[in-house]
Amino acid sequence: MWRENLTRHRKVLLGFAGVIIVLGIAWQFCFFQGCPDVHKLGAHVAGGAPVLLDRNGREFADLAPVEGELVKLSSLPKHVPEAFIAVEDQRFRDHGAVDLRRILGALWSNVRSGGVEEGSSTITMQLARNVFPDALPGRQRTLGRKILEVRVAHEIEGEFTKDQILEMYLNHIYFGNGAKGIEAAARHYFARPASKLTLAQAALLAALPKAPTHYDPRRHPREARERRNLVLTLMQDQKRVEAQAAEAARKSPLGVAARPRIQRAAAPVAGWFVEEVRRDLEERIGSDLYRERMRIHTTLDLGAQRAAEEELVGQLQAIESGALGAFHGPRYAAAMEAGDEETPYLQGAVVAMEVKTGDVLAWVGGRDFRHSRFDRVRQARRQAGSAFKPFVYAAALQSGRALNQTLVDEPLRIRMDDRRTWEPKNFDGTFDGKVTLRDALVRSKNVPTVRLAQDVGIKRVQRVAEEAGLEPPIPDEPSMALGTISVSPLELAGAFTTFASLGERVTPRVVTKVEDAKGEVVWEADAPERERVLDEPVAYLVTDALREALVRGTGQAVSQAGFHAPAAGKTGTTNDGADAWFVGYTPDVVATVWVGFDKRRTIVARATGGRVAAPVWARMMLRVYQRRKMPPPWPRPTGVIEGMVDPASGMLLAAGCRPWSGTAYRELFVRGTAPVTVCPTQGEVMALDPIELPPLPDLEEGMETGVPPEELEAVERAMAGAGPT
Repeated sequence: MWRENLTRHRKVLLGFAGVIIVLGIAWQFCFFQGCPDVHKLGAHVAGGAPVLLDRNGREFADLAPVEGELVKLSSLPKHVPEAFIAVEDQRFRDHGAVDLRRILGALWSNVRSGGVEEGSSTITMQLARNVFPDALPGRQRTLGRKILEVRVAHEIEGEFTKDQILEMYLNHIYFGNGAKGIEAAARHYFARPASKLTLAQAALLAALPKAPTHYDPRRHPREARERRNLVLTLMQDQKRVEAQAAEAARKSPLGVAARPRIQRAAAPVAGWFVEEVRRDLEERIGSDLYRERMRIHTTLDLGAQRAAEEELVGQLQAIESGALGAFHGPRYAAAMEAGDEETPYLQGAVVAMEVKTGDVLAWVGGRDFRHSRFDRVRQARRQAGSAFKPFVYAAALQSGRALNQTLVDEPLRIRMDDRRTWEPKNFDGTFDGKVTLRDALVRSKNVPTVRLAQDVGIKRVQRVAEEAGLEPPIPDEPSMALGTISVSPLELAGAFTTFASLGERVTPRVVTKVEDAKGEVVWEADAPERERVLDEPVAYLVTDALREALVRGTGQAVSQAGFHAPAAGKTGTTNDGADAWFVGYTPDVVATVWVGFDKRRTIVARATGGRVAAPVWARMMLRVYQRRKMPPPWPRPTGVIEGMVDPASGMLLAAGCRPWSGTAYRELFVRGTAPVTVCPTQGEVMALDPIELPPLPDLEEGMETGVPPEELEAVERAMAGAGPT
C-alpha cells in the first residue's frame, strides 16, 4: 500500500511539474501567440484613420484622430503626471507590472457589489493594450487577454524605467474627440501646449481616459467637473499637491476652449454627421476605433445631404437679404471669426431619416462647420412651439374624441395660482367661436388646443408624447399644449416617425456596420429598433389632418413650392418669432428643419415656421425625390371609417339623406367613435349605432368641399336598398 501511494504521489507531482513547465513556456512565448516587440514602443506610430462610406459604398470622409507631437516627461509641470498617477495607479512607482494589493482590493469590492465596480489595471498594463491593440484587443474582455496583458506589461517593466513608461503612457493615451496623447489633448481642450497646463486642467485631462465620451467637458460639463474634482481630492489625500492648491482648483471653472476650427480650405463633407459617427462609435468600440484603417458603413445619402445643406443656406441668405421682411440681426460672412461654440448670425439645422429603418439620410448641424462645430441637430434644445400640437390631438383621438367634434374658440383665462392667471392667444389674435378638432389642428389654433389638452388631461398628453420619443420632463402646466417643451431637431424627427409609420416609433441610427482592414466585420447594427406606441387608426387620422395642413393650413408653403407627393407636416413658431420649425414627412422619409439664432432673438417680424422653415423642407424633398422612388399614399387602416357629416349637428348623414342646410363634408373616424346617423329632412335621429359607409368618390384631399347632388345620388345608387331604417 505504501509503495502504491508513493507511486501515485509521484505521478501527481510529475503531472503538476509538467503543468508548471508548460505554463512557463507559454508565459515565455506569450501563450504561443507571439510577443509584441516592446523595444519599438518609443517609435510607435498610429495607423491610418478609419474611412467613412455613404449608404451606396462611396468614401466621403475619414475619422482622422487629432494627433499631437510626442512630449518629454521632463517638459511637463510636475502636477501633470502626478494627476494621472493619483487616479489611475497611485502606487505606480512602488510595484512592478501588476499591483497585487490593488487586485485584491478590487476583487473584494466587486464581490461585495455583485458587479465590476473597480478595475485593477496598472499604468503599464494600460500602456501595453494601448500600443499593442492587435495582440491585446481592448474589445476582448477575457481572462486570457488579461493574463497576456500582464505578460507584456512585465516585459515593458523589464526594459524601461518608470519615467519612460509614464512618458509613453501620456503620449499614447486616448482623451476622446480624436485627441490622442497629452499634447493633442491640451491643445484640443485648452488651446495650449501640455507644458502650460494648470493644476485644474491637468486634473480634468486625467479624468478623461476612464470614459472619454461620458466625461467630455463640452457635452457633459457636470460629470466632467465631478470627475475632475475627484482627481484633485485624490491628489490632495495622497500628498501630491497642497490642500490649498487643490481647493482653489476645485473651485475653478472648467475653462474648456472652443473646439479648434479646421482650416478654411478643409471644410469637410457632412462635418456634423462625421462627428456624430465618431461619437457613436467611440461609445461602442472605444479607442480601438483608431487602431487601423477601418471601413465604416454609414446611412448617409450624399444627395440628400447636399440638398439639405444648400437649401438651408439658400433660405438663410434670403432671410438676411430681406426677402421675408426687414432683417436686423448680424449677417453671416465666411471670413468672420467665431470665438466659441455659438455664432452671432442666423443659424439653422436639418435632419432627415428613413421611416422604416431610422437610417439618417442627411444631418446638417449648422451653417458653417468651420465656424462652429456645435451640433444643433442633437445638442441644441429649443421650444417646439406648435410642432408639439399633434401629440395633443393624438391623445384626444386615442381617448375617444373625433375630428369633427367642436372646440370653443373664445377668450380663455386659466388661473395658475392665487396670484397668476394665463390667457392664451391665437396667432392672428382673432377667435372663431367654434371650430372642429380637425380645423383647429390644420390652422394651428392655440386657444382650442389648450382647451382640448385641459379636457383630455395633461397627464395623458404627456404620456403620448413621451412614448413617441420626446424626452421628459414635459412641463406639467397648461402652456405645455403650445409646445413649451424644449427639444432637439433629432428628437422631434424621431418622435414624428410615430405618425409617419402609423404608430411605430423608430430609433435613428447613423452606422450599419464596421469592418477592419481585412474586411472582417468588427461591429454590425441590429435590426431597426421599432416599437408600437400609438394605435394605427389614431396615427392615420392625425396624419390625414396634417396632410390638409399642407393644402390650406399653416404648411401651405409646401404645396406652393410644388411638392405634391403624399406628405404631411406641422409648423412650429415660438413667441416673438425666435424659433421657426417645420417637421414634415412622407410615408418613407421624415425631416425636421429649424431656423433661429444661437442666442435667442427674433428672426424677422411675423416669422413663422410656415414662412421660414417649411420652404426649406419642400425644396429639399423635391430634390430628394428626384433620386428616390415616390412612395404610395398611406394605406387606410381597417379601424378607420369614412362618412359624410351633417354640418348643423355634426352627425353622420344616413344613406339617401341630405343636410337641411349647409354643405355636407367628408370626415374620418376611428371605428367605435363615429357619431350616430341622422336624416335632417325627416327631423330625427335614424340609428343609435354608427353606420359604416362605403368609400365615397375622391375629393380634393383634406378640403371641406361641397358635394354636388349628382355625387350624392351616386352614393344612393351604390347603397341601393339601404335606405333609412
